Amino acid sequence: MADPKARKPIYRMVSFWLFLLLILYTLAGFIGLPWWLQRQVPEQLKTQLGWEGSVTDIDFNPFTMTLDVEGLDARDADGEPVVAAKQLHVDLTVWRLVTGTIAFESIRLDAPFVRVDLLKDYGVNLVRDWTTHHPATETPEEQSASSEPPHLYFNEIQLNDGEVRFRDYSQDQPETFDIQPLDVTLNDLATFGDDGSPSDYTLSAAIDEQQIDWQGNIGLMPFHSNGHVRLRDISHTTLVHFASPYAPYVVNQGTLSLDTDYALSSAGDFALVTRNGELRIDNLSASLPQADQPFATLAALVVKGITFNLADRSLAIGSVDLDSLKGNVSRDKEGLINVLKPFTGPENGSQDTEADTGGDSSGSGFDWRIDTVTLADSDVHWQDAVPETPADISASGINAKLGPLTQALDEPVPYTLNLRTGESGKISARGQVTFVPFTLESTLSLDDIALAPFEPYVQQTANVAFASGTLNVAGELDLDDQTPALTGTFNGNGQIRNLKLTRAGQSDPILSWSSLRLNPVELNLNPGRLEIGTITLTDPDAHIVRAADGSTNLSGLIKSGDTGDSDTAAQEQDAGSSDKPGFVFRVTQIELENGGFDLADRTIKPVFTTGMRKVNGMIEGLSNVPPQQGSVRMSGELGQRGHVDMKGSIGTLGKKDTTHLELNLDNMAMAELSPYFGRYLGYAVDSGKLRMDLKYDITGPKIKADNRIVMDQLTLGQAVQSKDAVNVPVKLGLTLLRDTDGVIDVDLPIEGNLDDPEFRVGQVVLRAFVNLLAKAATSPFTMLGSVAELAGFSGEELGQVAFVPGTTTLAPGEDKKLELLADALAEKPQLLLNVRGAVAPDIDGLALKAERLDTRLDLTANTDRKQRVQALESQLVDQQGEAALKQLQADNNQTGNERFTSAEWVTTLVRSLTRDVQLPPEALNRLAQQRGAVLQKQLSEQYDIPDDQLFLLAPSEDAKTEMGEDAIRVIVPFAMGAR
Repeated sequence: MADPKARKPIYRMVSFWLFLLLILYTLAGFIGLPWWLQRQVPEQLKTQLGWEGSVTDIDFNPFTMTLDVEGLDARDADGEPVVAAKQLHVDLTVWRLVTGTIAFESIRLDAPFVRVDLLKDYGVNLVRDWTTHHPATETPEEQSASSEPPHLYFNEIQLNDGEVRFRDYSQDQPETFDIQPLDVTLNDLATFGDDGSPSDYTLSAAIDEQQIDWQGNIGLMPFHSNGHVRLRDISHTTLVHFASPYAPYVVNQGTLSLDTDYALSSAGDFALVTRNGELRIDNLSASLPQADQPFATLAALVVKGITFNLADRSLAIGSVDLDSLKGNVSRDKEGLINVLKPFTGPENGSQDTEADTGGDSSGSGFDWRIDTVTLADSDVHWQDAVPETPADISASGINAKLGPLTQALDEPVPYTLNLRTGESGKISARGQVTFVPFTLESTLSLDDIALAPFEPYVQQTANVAFASGTLNVAGELDLDDQTPALTGTFNGNGQIRNLKLTRAGQSDPILSWSSLRLNPVELNLNPGRLEIGTITLTDPDAHIVRAADGSTNLSGLIKSGDTGDSDTAAQEQDAGSSDKPGFVFRVTQIELENGGFDLADRTIKPVFTTGMRKVNGMIEGLSNVPPQQGSVRMSGELGQRGHVDMKGSIGTLGKKDTTHLELNLDNMAMAELSPYFGRYLGYAVDSGKLRMDLKYDITGPKIKADNRIVMDQLTLGQAVQSKDAVNVPVKLGLTLLRDTDGVIDVDLPIEGNLDDPEFRVGQVVLRAFVNLLAKAATSPFTMLGSVAELAGFSGEELGQVAFVPGTTTLAPGEDKKLELLADALAEKPQLLLNVRGAVAPDIDGLALKAERLDTRLDLTANTDRKQRVQALESQLVDQQGEAALKQLQADNNQTGNERFTSAEWVTTLVRSLTRDVQLPPEALNRLAQQRGAVLQKQLSEQYDIPDDQLFLLAPSEDAKTEMGEDAIRVIVPFAMGAR
């Protein structure tokens, strides 16, 4: 048995103290530390951040060095949750503490919650709460000295099913974003240099359907990371919230996805490189602020092959693909385009100016490249409110490809473009473009482009509408932005097919054609030059209508504008050298095939209508460069059977050269002109043919024309009531104008100024003819002047005969007139001669009284004048006395011997002696009847004038007198008529 005194007290035993220490360590670890932490956590949250916090349970295993915290919850001063976690598990690696490193085998956080608020001043709530309870006390030097981070090592960090609530109060409309679930895995992370491999990490987060995946590796000392980032289906609402203060448009819908590999490092200069990047935007819709409808939608925007290197300042993109872009572009009445409105305004204008003047067009300092930009299956709708009638034009099926593009903007970039417009219109272009300075080389093709959608722009200068018509253009277009003006050329051909042009607001066609071809076309912008080889116009048809008020459907077709500038320019051009115009225009030839026109004149009733058909011809050598003489040859059918030929020469366009034209019309039925004859002559036309030979010389606005008009067998029809009809015997005039073959052949020269709105060639010619007809009808014997002049008579003399006063005896030589009239009537059987016996009551009455006096005094016609005077004076002395004779002689200056030879003194004596003599009432009328009968008989029997051409009219007592060679004569006129 051992000696009890030999045993040591238990408190002196090392094992006792070791055991006691173990018990204390165990109690402190399992009970004390959790109890202390459970009280310290809320207290520290309150002290450090001002939060109210609580922990449901804390467990610590001092042997495994693991800490488990459950039910962590913290609320800020407003009582809102700011941090929470379902469970926190921390596994500490003890053995690395001997190296001065705090190492964690694993940290796992289950269902963590963090609320992050971006405040109005762009502060963060977490930072705000910290700085509120921790005012800065250290100097910058002290902060710098203590800035070295502790040595920490994390073997594994896990965040499972986490949530981050981000609330943005920095904008007018607060927004909340819940990032949930958030899963993060991080392996092998150290805050100090380590020769091990960089840590691996993965991050997965979601905001509703929006997904963020981030994986790779990371090192902290120095900071570096390599990995892959994927953003999937990021909603437009998320992006718009942050971009709206800076974005000019409102994004209504759309999602964004991004995939890229990246590498970044802070060792030395900060470096960032991305590779294999792909950006995708789907179902994008954008509108203007306060607009109801989007101006653009996009099915997909895909950017592939994105490579970015910050150190090299370079960006490379493999392709940019836009699919199904739908654009609605419009211009308001003030000329503002909707997509540019956000950039208008003084502040935007000044910024743009600074950017333009300060930018580097060459892109020096930053290299970028885009291999291809592709636009597929896209549509653009253009609405323009500037024209009086708004324009509405759509382009669909737009497919374009451009690239490669680089920062070298002076390098040419190839492109292709194809689109559709209207039902069948197609536009295609391919070539290359340079942006700085701008140049464009393009092979251009326009097929079946409908003209109607472009009608509002045409109506800005012309009151026309396109009922139909398509445009075709093919050629090479080159543009070059030169100082001071844009230069360029176009070489190709063009065609407008199936055109039907109407007046705006009306349906009746004005002009139409099957085809207008221009081939080839050479256009130069600066200096201006247009040269066209052949213009072929097929089946042109013009419709001209003259309304009842005198206007035509062509009146006001071209809208008038301010001509002051053009007039000034024209004056300056005339004042300067005009040998070579500023714009050169040449057309080799114009071919007209099967043309026609219709004319309707509603100013007369019945309405006059005519038309021209089968018009064919050619115009050659048109130019505005002197010296230039073009030529014209044209023919066609006018009316029912008329034929027209035209030929001539055309002077230099725009100059005062003379254009000479000759037009020959033949075989036109004059019945077609019946409405005009009815209006101006008062008779319709039954039959007849018209031929015209016209020669026109046009120099500037001045015109001089010779118009030969031939009317063959013109026959008038029924009378027409017209206030404009000439008030003359029309049939007589026409009969006088006809020759023996029934043909009217007249020359009607005219002159005028085409600039005079009252001058119309057709009206002037018609008036000249009517005036000629009126002259013939009112002075019929003047029209026989050529016949009369052969016998020494004037036309006026031919229309009258002279009688010896008081007798039925013609004055000497008057019977020759009867012979001439007989010849004229024989040549023109349609003429009628009206004979009217007439007397001059004074002269003829005196002659009859003298005849009775001669009988009483035994005087005869053979008595000489002296004997007659002496007998008459003696009779006067017997009747009235010597004093009466002397007084009569004194009153008539007849006191000398010359009175014995004066016929006037004889008449005076007879008048004095017979003043009280009264003739029988029927004496003068009987004399007038006898004169008419004598003339009728002589014309009929002696000169063989047919009875149906000779008419005796009622006698007249208003005959005129005239002084012959030695005696007074009584003049009896004829009257002319027509059947």
